[in-house]
Amino acid sequence: MIDQNFERELNACLAAHWDDMVADLDALVRIPSVEDPATAGPGAPFGNGPARALQAGLDLCERLGAASKNLDGFCGVADFPGERATQLGVIGHLDVVPAGEGWHFDPWRVTRKDGYLIGRGTGDDKGPLLMALYAAHFLFERHGRFPYTLRFILGANEETGMADVKHFHEVYADPALVFTPDDEFPVCYGEKGQLQGAFSCPVPADARVERFAGGMALNAVPAQAEAIVRAESAPAAPRIAVEPAGPGLIRLRAQGVQAHASTPEGGVNAIHLLADYLLAHDLCAPSERPWFELVARASGATDGSSFGIASADEAFGPLTMVAGMAGDAEGGRTLTIDIRFTSAVPVDDLQEALEGQAASCGARWTASRVEPVFLMDPQGDFIQVLAQSYRDVSGDDQPPFTIGGGTYARSFTKAAGFGSAVHGEAFPSWVGGMHAADEGVPEDQLKQAFKVYAVAIERLMRLDL
Repeated sequence: MIDQNFERELNACLAAHWDDMVADLDALVRIPSVEDPATAGPGAPFGNGPARALQAGLDLCERLGAASKNLDGFCGVADFPGERATQLGVIGHLDVVPAGEGWHFDPWRVTRKDGYLIGRGTGDDKGPLLMALYAAHFLFERHGRFPYTLRFILGANEETGMADVKHFHEVYADPALVFTPDDEFPVCYGEKGQLQGAFSCPVPADARVERFAGGMALNAVPAQAEAIVRAESAPAAPRIAVEPAGPGLIRLRAQGVQAHASTPEGGVNAIHLLADYLLAHDLCAPSERPWFELVARASGATDGSSFGIASADEAFGPLTMVAGMAGDAEGGRTLTIDIRFTSAVPVDDLQEALEGQAASCGARWTASRVEPVFLMDPQGDFIQVLAQSYRDVSGDDQPPFTIGGGTYARSFTKAAGFGSAVHGEAFPSWVGGMHAADEGVPEDQLKQAFKVYAVAIERLMRLDL
C-alpha cells in the first residue's frame, strides 16, 4: 500500500503542475525529432531534429534540478545527486518515427481532446519520459538528496538503430538498475530477439515495373505503397487505386493499415497488397516475377509461416515477421525484414532460411542487426518492486509480461520496461497507438504514470544495490 500522506502529496503536485507538464510535453512534441542524415553533422549525428530535442530535454532536466551533460548529440545524461555514487538509471528517448499519412490532428503539437493528448511522441516516448523526470523532481524536492545517484539517460536514436546507447556505453558503465518508461505497466521482464536486414536484387533490363516503393520505417507494417508500371490500364481492386502516370504508364497506390512490428497482427501490409496485385494481374515481366513473388511471400504473413520459420515458446509466444520498406535505388530493389524471434529457433537457422529465400530468386540477404533474446527473472526483487509499485497505485494486479518489441532495456545488464501505457488497454478508434497516425495517450494514464514512477523510485532507492 502507499502511504496516504505520500499519495496526497502526489495528487497535490499533479493538481498544481499538470498544465505545466502538458506545456513541457508540447514544447518537446513541437520539435520533429525524426532522424535526418541530410542534416547530420558534429553535435548532431542523427540530424538537426533529434539534436534539438536532446538539448531541449537536457535543458528541462537542468530546470528540474539535475546536472546534465550532452554526449556529442548521441545522447545525454542528467544526474540527481545521491549519498552514494551507485546509480539507479532511467532511460528514455526523444527521437520519434516520421509522422506518416492519415493524421486528423497536427502531429507536431499536443492537441488536448476528450481527456487525450494527441501528437507524435506523446506516448513514444516524450510523454512517459517527462512523467519519470517530473516524478524524480518531486522526490528530489521532497527529500533534498537520494540514497543513490539517480541518472537519467536521454536518447536520440532509439527508433533507428540505438547508436545512442552504444555511445553511452563507450563513455559510462551501466547503472546498477535501469528502467525505461518506453513500454507498458505492470512491468516487462523480457524482449524477443531481433533480426533485421534486407533482401536486394538488380532490376532486370526488361522490367515493366519502373518504380516500387512503400513503407516509412523498418519496424512498422507499412500503410502505403506505390508502383509505376508500363501498362495502358489495370482493373480496380480493394485498397488499390489506379491512375494514369504518363504515356503508356499507370500508377498504383495501395492503402494498408500501419502497425508496430512487435504487434503486427492488426496491420494490413500495403507492400503485400501491391506485390500481390502485380502478380495477380500479370503486370510484371517474367524476369522480375520471382522478385515480386519473394516480396509477396515476405510481406504476406506476420508469423514467419510463408518462410517456414513459424515458431513459439512459453515465455514469448510466437515469432513475428514484417516486411517494412521496399524501394528502388541505383538499379537495384530492396525489401527490409524485421523478425522478432524466441528461444525456440536459433538465429543461425533463421539466417539460413532467409538466405535460402533470397537464393530462390537470385537475390541477396544482408543482416543489419542481430539482437539476442533478453530475459530477466520475474521473481527477482527488481521486477517485483516495479510490479508492486504499479499495483499499489493502480489496483491492477495483472502479472509481469514479455514483449516482441525492442527497448533500451536489452542494452543493460539489469533492466526492465516500465510503463507508461497499460498492458492490454485499448484506446478509442480515433486515437492512434505508438508509430501510428494520431498517436495519443490518455491524460489520466500519464498522471498515473507520474505517481507510479515516484513510488517505484522511492522503493528502489531502499534496495541494497
